[in-house]
Amino acid sequence: MHSIAHRDSLYRRTAELARVEAGEAVYAYCSSCHSPQGVTSGLIPKTPEARLPEVVKAGVVCDSCHQVTALTGAKGPWGEPGNASLQLRPDADLKHGPPTGDDDAADHEVEGHDFYQRSEFCGSCHTVIHPLNGVRLEHTYDEWKKSPYAAKGIQCQDCHMRTVAQAREVAATMKPIPLKGKSSPEGEDRPIGHHFFAGGNASADLLGGGKRHAEMATERLRSAASLALELPPRATAARPLRLQVIVSNIGAGHSLPTSLTELREMWVDLKVTSANGRLVFHSGALDENGDIDPRAMRFGAKGGDKHGKLTYKPWEVTRFLWKRLIPAKGSARDEFIVPLPAQLTGPLTVTARLLYRPCPPALTKALFGDEPVELRTVEMARVTEKVVLRSAGAHD
Repeated sequence: MHSIAHRDSLYRRTAELARVEAGEAVYAYCSSCHSPQGVTSGLIPKTPEARLPEVVKAGVVCDSCHQVTALTGAKGPWGEPGNASLQLRPDADLKHGPPTGDDDAADHEVEGHDFYQRSEFCGSCHTVIHPLNGVRLEHTYDEWKKSPYAAKGIQCQDCHMRTVAQAREVAATMKPIPLKGKSSPEGEDRPIGHHFFAGGNASADLLGGGKRHAEMATERLRSAASLALELPPRATAARPLRLQVIVSNIGAGHSLPTSLTELREMWVDLKVTSANGRLVFHSGALDENGDIDPRAMRFGAKGGDKHGKLTYKPWEVTRFLWKRLIPAKGSARDEFIVPLPAQLTGPLTVTARLLYRPCPPALTKALFGDEPVELRTVEMARVTEKVVLRSAGAHD
C-alpha cells in the first residue's frame, strides 16, 4: 500500500502561509483533508509547524482512509460530501475498508463498509467549499456526479484504484474492471484495488519522493485528452488561413482540468511554420516570466479576491473571474485566423500541443522563495498536419 505523502511539499508550504495569513481556523480546515490524523489527534492547529511529528507532516497515509467509520456529508452544512465530511476513529487493532476486506490472514480485525466502494467516499475530500463564503473551490466529485461515468455506475475507485492501462480501458469501454488478489501472502483471493491513486501530479518526485507515482501521473495525463485539427486542404499566400483546434476529454471521469482549477493550467501551444522553417504564427507561448500567452486556447479558472483581483490563495477567493473546463466525454473548439505573408513558401506545417502544469511559476516562487521548484509541464497530446500553399494571386 502506498501513502500519499505531502512531506516538504507544495501543500506544506501553502499550509504554513495559510496559517500566517488566514489564521489557525483556516489552517486546521485545510489540514482536515491533508493531514486528518493531525486534526483528529488535536495536534493541529495547536502545535507549531516545526514541532509536528513526522506522521502528521506525512499527510494522507493508510490510516487516514482505513480508520473512517462513517460519511457525514449528507448531514453536514452543505448537504453533500466535502470539506472532510468523514468520521475518523483511530484504533490500532481495528481497521475499516470495503465489505470484501474481511480476511482471516490479516494482522488486525476488519470492519467492512459499503461506502468504501462509492465515489462519495472520495468526494468527502475532493469537494472543497469555502467555509466562510460558500464558494466551491474544488468540485471534482460534482463533475463526476454529472458525468456519463456516474450514469454508468463507474466510481472514482474504478479508475484511480487501477493501473493506468486499466483506467484507460475503463474510459474506452465505460465498464468497470473487477480485480482479485491477495491482501497478504497467506490470504485468499478476493476483490481488491490498487492503491496507487495516480492523478495529475507528474511532479510528485520533486515534491517529496514518489518517482513511480510521477511516472504514472504523466501516463494518466497523456491518456486523458485528444487533440485534433480542422484545416482546409490548401491555403493561399497573402490570405488568412482559418483553422480550428478541438480538445476532447476522452479519459477522465471528471472535467479537465479538475481539483483546484484556479491553480491548474492546461493550454494549447499552436504553431504554423513554412517549408523553410519560418515561424508564421504562434499561440500559447510562454513569456519571460513563464506566464501563458493570454490569447491562447486555455482551460482552468482564475480566482478573484474580495476586491476582484486575481489571487492564487484559496482562502482569499470570493468568486471566479474566469472559468473554462472540459466535462467528461466533452470537447472544446476554438478557431484561429492565421495571417499569411505574400512571400511565403509551402507547404505549411501546423502543430498543436496540449500542455498541462499544476500551477503558474508565480505561485512556486511565492512559496519557495529563492529556491523555487520547477514543476514539470506535461505534453498531454500532439497533432501535426500539412497544408498545401498556393502563391499569392492564385485562383480557387
